[in-house]
Amino acid sequence: MRAAFRPVRKIARLWPFGHKRVLILEDDTTMQRLVTKLLKSLPVRVDVFGNGRDVVRKIASESARYDALLVDLMMPHEGGLTVLRNLQANNTALLRRVILMTASGSSITDPWSHLVFAVVRKPFDGSALVNTVRECVRQPESSVA
Repeated sequence: MRAAFRPVRKIARLWPFGHKRVLILEDDTTMQRLVTKLLKSLPVRVDVFGNGRDVVRKIASESARYDALLVDLMMPHEGGLTVLRNLQANNTALLRRVILMTASGSSITDPWSHLVFAVVRKPFDGSALVNTVRECVRQPESSVA
């Protein structure tokens, strides 16, 4: 019976999104649901968080890595800035997989725009967000490290 599963494993390795994980940091539950629904068109596993403190703990405690992090920059309590500062200090490679989702002006995003994968302005076009995530998770490991 094991032999029957070998071709499936081989196909899973070849599929471009076979083992991709996406983290969403967003405090607005409506926006959490919207982004999660948009990403259903990609075969990715999505983890949703409502505050940056939990994201920092998750990244620090888990050996599994994320292929893309969609981060709401401005949140009332410990949001995207908390995560960005932590990644800048402890995991700069993962910082290159961050997609900032923000309605903030360029004065807030400019210091980070050259360090992250992309900045997506709210309100955003759903297909543009999906395409940005697709490109982010397709980055080879060597371009992120």
